[in-house]
Amino acid sequence: MAMAKLSYKTLQKKYGGKYVLMDKPDGKVIVASKNLEKAFKEAEKKGYNLPAVQYIEPANRIIIYEVKVSIRS
Repeated sequence: MAMAKLSYKTLQKKYGGKYVLMDKPDGKVIVASKNLEKAFKEAEKKGYNLPAVQYIEPANRIIIYEVKVSIRS
């Protein structure tokens, strides 16, 4: 049975301000920590050598990123 995807809002409530490592993109959370290096070490101890990583912004914040993209012809 497939697991329901956690919404970003739900992740913010539980993991706001932390790096979240998952078994696969939008998968099961395996580690959450403010220290990314420690999170990777803990994930590796659990047998996850290359987890998906996402930084979760603190709850009730909106972050806007400006990105410049150029395509070479």
